[in-house]
Amino acid sequence: MFCRFRNRAHTTRCKITAGMFTAAALLLAGCAESGEPGAQSAATTASALASATTLQPSAGFAAALAEFQSTVTKGNYPTSGESSAKLVGDVTPITPDPAVSLPVSLNDADGYEVTVTDISRILPLDLYGTTSRTLAGLGLGEHIIGRSVSSTEPLLQDVPVVTQAGHNINVEAVLNLHPTLVIVDHSIGPAEAIDQIRAAGVTVVVIQPSRTIDSIGDDIRTIAGITGVNEAGEQLARRAEAERDEAIAAISAVSPATPLDLAFIYARGTGGVFFILGPEAGTTDLFSAVGAHDTAADAGLNDTTPANAEALVKLNPEVIVMMSAGLESTGGVPGLLARPGIAQTTAGQQQRIVAIPDSQALSFGPQTGEMLLAFAQALYGPLTDS
Repeated sequence: MFCRFRNRAHTTRCKITAGMFTAAALLLAGCAESGEPGAQSAATTASALASATTLQPSAGFAAALAEFQSTVTKGNYPTSGESSAKLVGDVTPITPDPAVSLPVSLNDADGYEVTVTDISRILPLDLYGTTSRTLAGLGLGEHIIGRSVSSTEPLLQDVPVVTQAGHNINVEAVLNLHPTLVIVDHSIGPAEAIDQIRAAGVTVVVIQPSRTIDSIGDDIRTIAGITGVNEAGEQLARRAEAERDEAIAAISAVSPATPLDLAFIYARGTGGVFFILGPEAGTTDLFSAVGAHDTAADAGLNDTTPANAEALVKLNPEVIVMMSAGLESTGGVPGLLARPGIAQTTAGQQQRIVAIPDSQALSFGPQTGEMLLAFAQALYGPLTDS
């Protein structure tokens, strides 16, 4: 695939993978190498970005790190009982007023040629809530006019939800909001709904984020490129990467020498939606970052595998990790223990369950550092009544 950025001076064309943009600095450096008009100023801008003063951590991350370091002690880990990761609040914008350069022309992940000319009314839609948090981090939070059920950050509590029955896009609700830009990926759907929105004349950009702990910077740069705020995107990406690395280092300093065996269970209700999530869902990234072990990876499980008794006993995790709403929907810990195989695991016997808010469980975005600290604190810190 290719993306194409245009301005008055010249047109830049750059190869991308799976709908991703290259980082702003690399894009500009590429222009310099090509000898295109404007390359000198582009190279200067890239150099300025690369040599900029190290960004300060966000207020949210600084507070989360201080709390983690004051409450978690190496070797003093809970071996039984339920705990919950703290809900991470709003992302601190990298700037309240980012410089915007429009129009932006590109080929999206579905192969459509798209030109973005107006970001005044943005609708971010994905399963994880990562896109809305990224937009807010770029300083575009006030431009968000609708959301999916996963975008639960306080900033958007009064913004209408345009999904129904979980993560199905309500086309009528979307069109009623008159968005000037919809940014969506195929973690949400159906695809026919996205086609209908596009056919109605709305500017739609389909993205395909890697959504891994290593790709958070590039995924941020993708959103920044779409919305024409490349400089803010570069700064937010570097801050998020630095906070991620600092969080992992802090957690490593107190995590067990022998990693705990974890399994991530995805459940909805007391019926058939009961799965073990594997590496393709991001579980190994999440567990490794907090010094723990993903039992599903050793068992050769990939994305979703039915959580039947045989599979659970084979994994035999010491800790079961779930999304908060999923655990609640099963009837809490008592309901979970009633599911076949759960009570036979070490985690079930000790009732060692860790719940993570749905919007941050596997959401690798601009607040990854905070989210890792919240999870690690629930995993290794003292149990609380909350």
